[in-house]
Amino acid sequence: RYEGKKMKLTVVMLLGVAALTSAIEYQRYKVVSVRPRTHEEVMIVEGLVNRWELDQWSSLKALGTPMDIMVSPRLTQRFLGVLRRRHIPFTIKINDVQALINTESAQYKTSQSMPHKFDHADYHRTDEVSNESDAFLIYSILKGAETDFPDLVTIYTAATTYEGRDIRVAKVSTGGSKPVIWIDCGIHAREWIAHATCQYILDQLTSGSNSDSEVSALLDSYDFHIMPVVNPDGYEYTWTSDRLWRKNRVPNTICHGVDCNRNFDSDFGGIGTSDNPCSDLYHGKSAFSEKESQVVRDSIKDLGVKMFVTIHSYSQLWMTPYGYTNDKPANYDEQYRVAGEAVVALEAVHGTRYQYGNIADVIYMAAGGSIDWAYDSAGVEYAFGLELRDTGSYGFLLPKEQIIPTGEETWAGIKAAVQAI
Repeated sequence: RYEGKKMKLTVVMLLGVAALTSAIEYQRYKVVSVRPRTHEEVMIVEGLVNRWELDQWSSLKALGTPMDIMVSPRLTQRFLGVLRRRHIPFTIKINDVQALINTESAQYKTSQSMPHKFDHADYHRTDEVSNESDAFLIYSILKGAETDFPDLVTIYTAATTYEGRDIRVAKVSTGGSKPVIWIDCGIHAREWIAHATCQYILDQLTSGSNSDSEVSALLDSYDFHIMPVVNPDGYEYTWTSDRLWRKNRVPNTICHGVDCNRNFDSDFGGIGTSDNPCSDLYHGKSAFSEKESQVVRDSIKDLGVKMFVTIHSYSQLWMTPYGYTNDKPANYDEQYRVAGEAVVALEAVHGTRYQYGNIADVIYMAAGGSIDWAYDSAGVEYAFGLELRDTGSYGFLLPKEQIIPTGEETWAGIKAAVQAI
């Protein structure tokens, strides 16, 4: 997996605190967008990915559509050579991954702020930077929302991770017993725009509670529970050591981490997962072996959840169950209708186009995912998985200038979905 990656030891200033960082670098790594047109070409590309353990950023949705693959400098010419000889179409989407990471990281190393207010101009860390109990950047923002809206927002710690970090939830409620809209973000560590979007949604719910008639109507009918960082150990690791880390940080025999969105009890260990502990798709030793999947399970089991939304990036998709089978849920037509209304509302904001439908059809087949479990086992009537911007120009390295427009359109889609149920 780390063939060709360079380790860089630096001392950087993060929020005024010196941090010793051993960072994996991606100099001259390329993201190649391959468009196989036949099943034979798909098998060739997938064979290269598996043989050379390449990092597949996005998956094939249909023949002729792009699959984005990150390739090390050592393997680039060999990989492209096979594509050329086999006449498989491709383009280079990102020429130097590290250059994008450097652009991104340069914006944060000299930051001195520890915001207690919503700040959508930047991505924010979760981890402690002082001895103060509230010295978590995202979590200090959550605490600020609770302070500013004490009759509306309650912050609670739902679990603690392997490395001892809190997994916190913001409950937004006007009181009484109401059905719940559950929204979680960041189960995959490198998908920073997801974490930022959860913060944006919370901001809209709180700031609009007394001034926006649509928000007031939503809060009259539903409570919202928002978990902005499902995987804080992995997320912190993307800031300090490997920007493209996906899993949590639980040590295995020879590698670290489990893909927590392959760890739910929905056809656990099935298609689209791996039993190799070094794989990005490693499903773990058993269903719900991980704190991060356990906390989602345990948090929603007694809430009376009407809609479950888990937010990822990237590919611009609004997905319904199932991922582990081509079969459709019993209420698929209803979930599809709601997803369609959400996508129309989302596109109306900035013109961003989303595909929608069940996971197996619109992205790939994968077992052990949270929305399949939420629908099958937790009895949630509406379960959606979102893949946010973009379609590969930046991939997981979406510039901070896109935080607000992504938040605006995603919030429009979620509002429309809730209004449609």
